[in-house]
Amino acid sequence: MKKLFITLMVLFSFIVFAGNFSLSVLNLMTIGLNDGSFDNFPILYATYEPFDFLKFKVNDYLALSHDVWNIGDFSIAKPRYYYLESKFNVFGVDLTIDALKARLKSTQTEKLDGLRVGGLKFDYYGLGLFARYGVFNLGGAYNLDNNTFAAFSKIDLFGYVFGVYYENKYNQLSADMNKEFNFGNISLDMWGALSAKTDNLMEFSYLVGARARYNNFELSTQFLKIGANVYDADFQTGDPMDMLLSSNDWAIYADLDYHLNDYVLGIFVRHNSVWYGSEMLPLYGAKLSYKDFTLKIGNGDLLSGGSFGGKQLIAVELNYFYSLDFERLLNFSFGKKENISVEKVEKQTGEKTSYSSLMDVAFGQEGNIYTVKGIVTSPKDLLGKGSFYIQDEVSGLMIYAPSFTESLEIGDVVVVTGKSKLWNGIVELVADSIEVVGKDEPKADVLTSLSDVFLSSLVYIEGIVKEKGKYDFVVDTGEFLIKVYLKKGTNIDISNLSEGSKVKVTGILTLYKGEYEILPRGQFDVEVLK
Repeated sequence: MKKLFITLMVLFSFIVFAGNFSLSVLNLMTIGLNDGSFDNFPILYATYEPFDFLKFKVNDYLALSHDVWNIGDFSIAKPRYYYLESKFNVFGVDLTIDALKARLKSTQTEKLDGLRVGGLKFDYYGLGLFARYGVFNLGGAYNLDNNTFAAFSKIDLFGYVFGVYYENKYNQLSADMNKEFNFGNISLDMWGALSAKTDNLMEFSYLVGARARYNNFELSTQFLKIGANVYDADFQTGDPMDMLLSSNDWAIYADLDYHLNDYVLGIFVRHNSVWYGSEMLPLYGAKLSYKDFTLKIGNGDLLSGGSFGGKQLIAVELNYFYSLDFERLLNFSFGKKENISVEKVEKQTGEKTSYSSLMDVAFGQEGNIYTVKGIVTSPKDLLGKGSFYIQDEVSGLMIYAPSFTESLEIGDVVVVTGKSKLWNGIVELVADSIEVVGKDEPKADVLTSLSDVFLSSLVYIEGIVKEKGKYDFVVDTGEFLIKVYLKKGTNIDISNLSEGSKVKVTGILTLYKGEYEILPRGQFDVEVLK
């Protein structure tokens, strides 16, 4: 028995230390400056990956109360969601299975102020099964706690994505649609949804909206009409419309923004049938955003519910995302040539230097002088004249060094000293000196959201090609759309791609005219998946 226990402990330790672990925190903070009241909502994401096909995920809302697991004399807070996720391919069908406590969320209308009509936000303790094949995307989940289920089906027809959703806990049936158009410098994103209870389908709620972008200007608007069931509409926390509207009410949202690098200057208007019936003015005001910071000033209450009391005419939103990946403690090369890491170079030379993190540069004051160390992820001049990219354990950075004549290869470890500068919305380091100190292998991180946190980092996505041009194509990851742009020097051939192809794309995340893009480095970064 003792030998069996020791064997199991050794096996367990091997699995734990041979796996990948990542930890991320998204912090959402809203402050009412009129009286200092605020709402702070941190969200924890943890993923442990012992094998390529299996992940254990934990998602938790840290600010909410928790149940506990009692283990002898110890107690452990029970997270909101904890589940096993397994992904594999069977006969060309991409399958995902989630087991234990998870959430099935699917919608195409959460585009402006977080307002959603229909779709699914279904919590379950049980089993979720999801399948994707070509233009079809299906999924469902079953909750063992109360024997309820939810399911959805989506299809992409000529760029129009249609979705149908049903859950039997509240007998809610809904459908939505999303389509993007591009006309030269003008881009247009349109969405719409219907939702009702199955016993009252004719008194449905609906939402229609659109966002148009021309150069630096962006206009967004949407109209909501609530039917018999007020719960067809799901509002963002703090929205002054929430808890105000009831059956047969309407609401309208409109924003006009001007993008200037990382800054956004805008005005907004909100109105609804309750205010109109009471002969009240619409809610209107101005806003200023910089990256994840937003300041709003309005003529009425900008925040409601939760921690906010009184009338908040001035509000601040500050969101911050931080992610940390832990490398495997046990890694086996099986005869492969060992790379010389930066740490080994330092041990051989007997020197240890303190470096700024790349995140310090990205979020520090422009014009400061930094010394950083990182792994080259893109050779000099390939993706931009005079520039190359590096990464450390957390983030990436663009290095501008037009006078540096030595060649740099992917995997070179460099120490760079220079001054930070903001260029077209991207923070770069203008190099005064560059020293190659070793070799290492850069690792691409999965792009989980379109955020400045990932700018200049080596990332990868998987998804379906929605549009294809001569030098670019658009990929739908299921969570967001992103353009992949092919630089001339990469000589990437995409003749084998077509709309509907499933691809994995690796590259550097960058910005062009305020829009996120991925720049692959070569043919090896664009993979067609079967």
